[in-house]
Amino acid sequence: MEGVVVSRQICLIALAIRQRLVLMTIWSVIGINRCRQRSTTSKPAMQSEPVPFVYLH
Repeated sequence: MEGVVVSRQICLIALAIRQRLVLMTIWSVIGINRCRQRSTTSKPAMQSEPVPFVYLH
């Protein structure tokens, strides 16, 4: 009977590790997608035109 309990514990530990690895993989993919620039052809909406410097004497 003791072998069944140990076997069950090993299976539960393996399942927990597998779930953790899957979640880490999903979160890393989400993180990479958030950091990636959306589009390279159009300029971002918040970008403003450059302002020329005016020298006053």
